[in-house]
Amino acid sequence: MRRFLLIAVLAAVGLLYGLTIATGSTSPLAEYFWWIIALCALLMLVLASVLTRYVLLLMRDKSKGVFGSQIARRLSGMFTLVAVLPGVFLFGISAQFINGTINSWFGNDTHEALERSLNLSKSALNLAVDNAVSNATPVQIDLISTASVDGDLGKALKNAAKSGGFTQLSLYDVKTHKTEKSVNPLKLNQPELDKEGWEKLEQTGSIRSLENIENVLYAQGWMLIGAHNGRDYALFFRQPIPQDVAQDATLIEAARAKYAELSYTKQGLQTFFLATLLVAALLAIFLALVMALYFARRFVEPVLSLAEGARAVAQGDFSQKRPVFRNDEFGRLTQLFNHMTEQLAIAKEADDHNRLREEAARHYLECVLESLTTGVITLDAEGRLKTFNKAAERILGIELVPLWGSNWHDWRGQSPQQTLLAEVFAAIEETANAAKPVQVEYAAPDDARILLGKATVLPDDNDNGVVMVIDDITVLIRAQKEAAWGEVAKRLAHEIRNPLTPIQLSAERLAWKLHDKLDEQHAQILSRSTDTIVKQVAALKEMVEAFRNYARAPSLNFEKHDLNRLVEEVLLLYEGGACRFVSDLSDKPQPISADTTAMRQVLHNIFKNAAEAAEEAEEAEEAEVPQVNVSVGEDSDGQVLLTVCNNGKGFSKEMLHNAFEPYVTDKPTGTGLGLPVVKKIIEEHGGRISLSNQNEGGACVKIALPRLVETYA
Repeated sequence: MRRFLLIAVLAAVGLLYGLTIATGSTSPLAEYFWWIIALCALLMLVLASVLTRYVLLLMRDKSKGVFGSQIARRLSGMFTLVAVLPGVFLFGISAQFINGTINSWFGNDTHEALERSLNLSKSALNLAVDNAVSNATPVQIDLISTASVDGDLGKALKNAAKSGGFTQLSLYDVKTHKTEKSVNPLKLNQPELDKEGWEKLEQTGSIRSLENIENVLYAQGWMLIGAHNGRDYALFFRQPIPQDVAQDATLIEAARAKYAELSYTKQGLQTFFLATLLVAALLAIFLALVMALYFARRFVEPVLSLAEGARAVAQGDFSQKRPVFRNDEFGRLTQLFNHMTEQLAIAKEADDHNRLREEAARHYLECVLESLTTGVITLDAEGRLKTFNKAAERILGIELVPLWGSNWHDWRGQSPQQTLLAEVFAAIEETANAAKPVQVEYAAPDDARILLGKATVLPDDNDNGVVMVIDDITVLIRAQKEAAWGEVAKRLAHEIRNPLTPIQLSAERLAWKLHDKLDEQHAQILSRSTDTIVKQVAALKEMVEAFRNYARAPSLNFEKHDLNRLVEEVLLLYEGGACRFVSDLSDKPQPISADTTAMRQVLHNIFKNAAEAAEEAEEAEEAEVPQVNVSVGEDSDGQVLLTVCNNGKGFSKEMLHNAFEPYVTDKPTGTGLGLPVVKKIIEEHGGRISLSNQNEGGACVKIALPRLVETYA
């Protein structure tokens, strides 16, 4: 701002100086007068905008109650009065003085004096012309005499020029108007009369006049000579006016012309001078106002700076150091304030260091908890949820953030999932004083889980809280169950398979041997009994084969396949059935690495179960037309996704949670080993399988398999 003020002052001085020069009529800047006025107006507009900005800042500070705004406003008002009143007073006096001075220039006395001087100069000039005519009259007489005796006019003309003090003498032929004889030592121009001039000369006999040639005033005239040798002649003479008389006349004429010009432009002069004075006064006032507001703000800047620093300290910012503006009491006060904030900053730095250490320790603990695969949950003494890690949310299958700070006792009745969660917390909390953890069955939103939990009471100065440690042992328990079921299946297959064939053969032998020896009634009883034995033996063989398939580790031969083609081949077997299959296969190949036989077994099992469920729904009048939708695509992870959905009745809740455990099935005639075998095959292929129900009815099975990526050496 200081630089702007300096530039504005220099610009104002330069413009006013140019404006003062431009008021002179002979000044080279006179034609740029109004341009300079426009530049001054532009400068005043800039100053007015700066002034408006300062006024708006004062009003804003006052409306916001900024500390120091009152004193700044008062100082600005005082400085404004000091700056404006003298300027207005001086402008009024100067304007009156200019008007009086200009009016005095054009008074009646001045006009009368100039007119008399002009008349006097005219009289002097006329007298000089009369003298020249008087001097030329003897020459005229001499030439007339010479002409009358037919003498030499040229010689007489030269003699007259030498004796009369004439600068130029010439003889003109009155008829041809051409110069016949001339004495012109200074080589002055030969004048020529127009037709009216010659007529006047013939009427009056003489003509006189004044002529200024190269700043020398001459008295000149024409006189008739008479006839000579049959031709009429006229004499032209030219004699210089005395230098003092000529100069005085020239000065008087110039003064009169200047006075006439000024009299004509009197109003314009007043306008110019008053405009110059007004612009100068306005520039001075605007500059004074801007400087007044600037210096008023500069005066209160230390107070505003200290107020801002105090506000920052009140908000906890102790790094504030205010600049020292001056070497007075304000400067000393600012130095004391800076020393105070420095001491406060040192104390705050020590406090921040301790706080950062605590936060680092807490962050370290949080990182440890986040890296754990075991869920950790802490509750306060009243049962409110305080902390938890991501593993806890993953194990419980629910977001705990919305429940943070709430009492777990109040979760009952809020929602089915929160009610189950509250029961889990209640079961685990009971182990706070026990030595062993508790095993809890928990129905997560996606599947059933088996949790192992332990609670420990936390020592606290105020009260005792509880920390719960939860682990998901579902995979471990299922692995144990699968191992146990595998061993059972292996023994059952071994123990049952051996006697089945002899039983079947014995029943068939009895039927063959006794068929002809019994009467018809007993023969029919024997036939029905042996058929029942054979059918049940066949069913037991199928069960034994299922046991063997579940128990043994499959030997897989992985090859590259397009899942689209495998699905198409298996779907051909279901064409023309009671259930309609609708396929939506991918437009591009979906390559996988799979065992052909095992993957066909998986597809047959899934398609067969989906079709049977849809047909059962039709028989129960739950669906109009049994339909299975099969699609092949890509999931969000880039894996090949097979989706099989039907319009049947869907899976039961128990089936959704335990579908992959042996002997769990919704079908009255099923063995409960189909889905466990399918899951086992899919896992051997590195994939995953999931079950779900559709909102509009029906069940869905989704199988995700790794996409085969070919590499080229």
